[in-house]
This record gives sequence, C-alpha cells and structure tokens, in this order.
Amino acid sequence: MKDWDGLELANKFPGWSRACNGIRTTATNHIVGPGWWAWCIPLKGGDVSVGVVFDQRLVKWPENGSLGQRLKDFLTRHPVGAEILADAQWREGDVFWRKNLPYYSTTYAGDGFTLVGDAAAFMDPFYSPGMDWISFTSWSSAQLILAQQRGEALATLVAQHNETFARSYHRWFEAVYKDKYEYMGDYDLMRVVFQLDLGLYYLGIASQPFKYGPEALMEPPFSTPPSVPFYHFMKCYNRRFASMARARRKREVWGSGNAQRRFLIPGFTFSGRNAWPVLKAMFVWGWLELTEGWRSWFDSEPKPTISMAPAVAPEIVR
Repeated sequence: MKDWDGLELANKFPGWSRACNGIRTTATNHIVGPGWWAWCIPLKGGDVSVGVVFDQRLVKWPENGSLGQRLKDFLTRHPVGAEILADAQWREGDVFWRKNLPYYSTTYAGDGFTLVGDAAAFMDPFYSPGMDWISFTSWSSAQLILAQQRGEALATLVAQHNETFARSYHRWFEAVYKDKYEYMGDYDLMRVVFQLDLGLYYLGIASQPFKYGPEALMEPPFSTPPSVPFYHFMKCYNRRFASMARARRKREVWGSGNAQRRFLIPGFTFSGRNAWPVLKAMFVWGWLELTEGWRSWFDSEPKPTISMAPAVAPEIVR
C-alpha cells in the first residue's frame, strides 16, 4: 500500500498534498463512494487493515476472483483507491466477508445473565457506535448486578432494562442509519448530514457523562422523554436526505457536485457554541429543500425496503 504522505503522491497530486498539514499515514483514512464507505487503518508491524461496508440494495459486489481480489477490484474503482491500493497485496486467509451483520437482541437481561456490547446488539460500524453501546450496556448491567447483591427485587429493574435498550436501539437505527447509504458519497448531501449527526451527538450524547457523571450512562440514546424531539428531528432529516438522494439518482445528478470539493471541520467540543454549526447545517438543509427537495415531497414511488430481525449467526465467507 502506498504512503499517504510519500513523495510519489505528493509530486503527482501537489494540491492534495498541501491541503493537509498533518500526517495521514498513521491515521485512519476513509474512502467514500455511492452507497459504501471503506477504511484504511495502519496496524502494528506495517500491515494495514482495509475493509468496506456497503448497502447491498445499492451496490453490486464483484462476483469473480478470490475474496481479496474482489475487495481490491471494488476499491480501485474509486480514484483514491486506485492510487493508494495499486500495489497493495492482501494476506491469504485473512480476508473475510460478513453479510447482514446488523442484529439486535429481543432480551438484554434475564435470570442470571445480562448482555453487553456487541453481544447485545450491533448496528453499523459507521460512526463507531459500538463504543457508546458497550459503555451504556456495561454500566447499566453493572447496576443490575449491584442491585442483586443488595438483595433488591430485580423483576421490575430487568423489565425496565430490556425496554430501555430495545427502545434505544430501534430509535437509534431509525434516526441515524436507516437508508443512510442512499446519500453516502454525495458531497452536497453527506456534508450537511455529517455536521448535523456529529454536532447533535456531541451536544446530546457524548457530553452527558461529562456533565452529569456516570449516572448518565443509565440513559442510552433516545430512551428518555427529553430525547424524543431530537429522535424525530434526526429521523426526519435522515429520511429527507435519503429521499433527495433517490431523486438525484432519478435525475442522474447524484454526486454531480463532488469533483474538486473538500470539506474540513474544526472539530466539536462540549461547549454550547457547537450548536452554531448545527444551526448552519439546518439552514443549508432548508435551502436544499427549497431548491431541489420539493421534487421528492410527494414522491409515491416504492422505496427499497429493509427488514429488521433479531440476532442470527452472520454469514461468514473466507
């Protein structure tokens, strides 16, 4: 795999090289395309973890060749992938395929057991929600265990635990991930949602344990009454951007604003001032609705469906 910061790429793409003052090679880099995204993560010893996540309703996966070759063929269709992976070699026996990976549990705790982290549920690796999920499930499970050791009646607590995490999972999925890959890879749409998603995450989720202590981990995302308006707001804009993306595909203008575009954000903190980028993104959303969103306001065309099911063993192919 080529060096992101090497002279070869710097000489070939000087503008791209000058655009970043940091070191790319030791960072996690992502490539985004229509209905998919990929990661490149440097590992100890010089190897690089490369993987792709896609919506199988939108992406045609290569059918011929070994799994490693198909992965490389797919990623090198992207101009960045073609450059960075041109000389990359995969390790035999270390390439895997997992289909229909998202899952959830119908019961998160019961008589003598409680599920935490990925054992409880998994949504999507985009935004790495597993780190949040393991924090909320582990803390809440620990409180159940402590309650048991104190001799408290557990039936009501366990029922509440199951109801809370079931509600959180389904609302979290609908607010952030449902049909998200429809607009993934379109610069005009994705950059707006990216600001909204991250800004609201820092303001409403990541900040809570720092403000209120570990007890905030007893309230997973979208599980409490104050979070309901934000759940509906995020569900609304996620649905609208997916609709606009479908309309763009229909008009054959999806991704037409991608070329020579780049978007850098200074990052987010827990300060209330970070509400300003969210407000600006809301104004851009409003402008998009007025200029093109109206085309999909009353669209009755059938949409690609997605089914939700409890956990089953994922299909694994070497």
